[in-house]
Amino acid sequence: MVGISFAWVSTASTSTSYREIAAQMVLAGIGLGFTTAPATEAIMGVVRIDKAGVGSAINDATRELGGTLGVAMIGRVYASIYRAGLDAQSLVIGSGDRATAKESIGAAIARAQHFGAGGADLLATAQRSFFDGFQAGCLVASGVLFAGAVFAGFFLPARPTPPPGEEGAAAP
Repeated sequence: MVGISFAWVSTASTSTSYREIAAQMVLAGIGLGFTTAPATEAIMGVVRIDKAGVGSAINDATRELGGTLGVAMIGRVYASIYRAGLDAQSLVIGSGDRATAKESIGAAIARAQHFGAGGADLLATAQRSFFDGFQAGCLVASGVLFAGAVFAGFFLPARPTPPPGEEGAAAP
């Protein structure tokens, strides 16, 4: 469900309604709800009671590491496409203004407002580049989520298995 929501979010544009954005967020939230608790149970269900703190730390560390790497990966994809989009367009602006616009979409909008009528090209290019990068980042995230779901479906057990010698320790 989260992969589907990211694929759906990748279709966003300046005309996307708040209702659609809210629906995308609800779908992602439901998907996260369906995966977070079972993932935590998969880890905590196989550790002994006296090692619950270690299991909790591993659970938190994997979630933090995955989130950090995911944001870095998606951000890198977005930023490279956004900047390349501004470089590819022949804008009639100075190199300093182009460098400022490449910092962020907000900086590009601010620079475009200073150019008056000439800023329309910069604004249109920045918006197009932003959404191109945003779309690619969302599709990468969606692809990783789908790959993870396939991996989990094939390689993870339906139920956690208790450590050897503790068959009765894990909850059914």
